[in-house]
Amino acid sequence: MIDQPKIAKASKFRKIRTSAAVMLSALCLVGMTSCEDEDDDPIVDSYNQQDRNFAVSSSENINAQISFGQLALDNGEDDSVIEYATMLVSENTDSKTELEGIVDGTDVEISDGITEAMQAKYDELALLSGEDFDMAFIDFQIEALDNSMSIYENEEDNGENFTLKGFAEKTLGKVKDQKKEAVLVKAEIELEGV
Repeated sequence: MIDQPKIAKASKFRKIRTSAAVMLSALCLVGMTSCEDEDDDPIVDSYNQQDRNFAVSSSENINAQISFGQLALDNGEDDSVIEYATMLVSENTDSKTELEGIVDGTDVEISDGITEAMQAKYDELALLSGEDFDMAFIDFQIEALDNSMSIYENEEDNGENFTLKGFAEKTLGKVKDQKKEAVLVKAEIELEGV
């Protein structure tokens, strides 16, 4: 015959033992994390020179991408280029807003402009339209996005500020996606031209 009180008592004992093990684990975890060096805390309120350089170069890059996207909306012909340009403007406008929010209230400066090299390429592309523009624009995008990746990777590797490094990681993901999309757009344009 089954002894119900014994089973209930054993079940209660298992619950107490499990609860005690969970509590002990939690205490050990808290104890281990409280013993970490203070140097291990994420740096969110100071910026090294890499962070400062990144803020400027990233903002110039984002501004350039918005400008090139707007130019493609004006001068592009192919639907895939127009769609790509719309995405480029939207995503980079979001990134610009996010970067502005990160540095707002700090002594870190960002740029409102683009580099001289980017301006020269913009001026060159602005002279084109239609199919000529579409191919030149998308070829440039693939090259420019490759170069952009190094800006964000460098911040991930050498930056100090936790928030800027997080922004770099997030934006690098966008840049990689934009490049993949640019490669697809180029393939579409080439197929249409055959």
